[in-house]
Amino acid sequence: MTGWRSVQARAKVNLGLRIFAPPADGYHPIETLFCRIDLADRLRVRLRDEPGVAIRVSGPQTAPQGPDNLAARAATLFLERAGVAAGVEIELEKHIPPGSGLGGGSSDAAAVLRVLADAVEAPPAPDEQLVLAARLGADVSFFAADTPLAFARGRGERLQICHGLEPRPMLLVLPDVAISTAEAYARWDERAADQGTAAGGPAERAPSDVASWERISAEAVNDFEPVIFGLRPDLRLIKERLSGTAPLIALLSGSGSALFAVYESERQRDEAAAGLTDIVAGVTVVSARGPV
Repeated sequence: MTGWRSVQARAKVNLGLRIFAPPADGYHPIETLFCRIDLADRLRVRLRDEPGVAIRVSGPQTAPQGPDNLAARAATLFLERAGVAAGVEIELEKHIPPGSGLGGGSSDAAAVLRVLADAVEAPPAPDEQLVLAARLGADVSFFAADTPLAFARGRGERLQICHGLEPRPMLLVLPDVAISTAEAYARWDERAADQGTAAGGPAERAPSDVASWERISAEAVNDFEPVIFGLRPDLRLIKERLSGTAPLIALLSGSGSALFAVYESERQRDEAAAGLTDIVAGVTVVSARGPV
């Protein structure tokens, strides 16, 4: 690769998320349906002679400027695995809010992995790239697979690619607050202990489970909602307002603060958005679409 290469890093929502009590290794098995949407960060990436990874962040949202940024960590990990002596320079224009549950940092990391795999002469094999993605985080595997829709199990790295679901208009409600994934899991553990939740794990899913939005809607739950709504009652109120706009689905996304609703038509989506103008101060309502 010579010069800069530009790439979009799209966000995701979870069209359902189940969490199971962890076995001895302490990692919670999950089952989720990832859906890629058209809200996106923008990145420019290039190789350089100077070793090391440099990253600059701009845009309306914030992210770490240094080596703790997940995109920078992805570049470092890739260079080590590929045995490349060059360095990497990254410019990140940030539009996906951190701590929102929309997977912005994970998508940034996966985008860097894809760009670098095209940039070097002998990149790791595709299955090795997915292993690198899994080392960076559960959501990174989905974004690295570069697919609009997939079931994920285990820690999120066991993917079952899905096809055939028609894109639908969405509303994203983005409160100006970040939710820590670690805190969300800790609260879930406390609640599970109180309720005596048994250890378990996700089951295999059939393609018919995503044959229609109606089928998905019938099973759409997010197990983080009770604990996060306990932390942030204002998010529960937003969910109730969204549910009152007759969507196909209205859910919290992942372990974050963002909520989303899916509609049959753009007209329904736009009418719903018009009715949410007074929802809460400090909340942004964004139109989106997915899976894309």
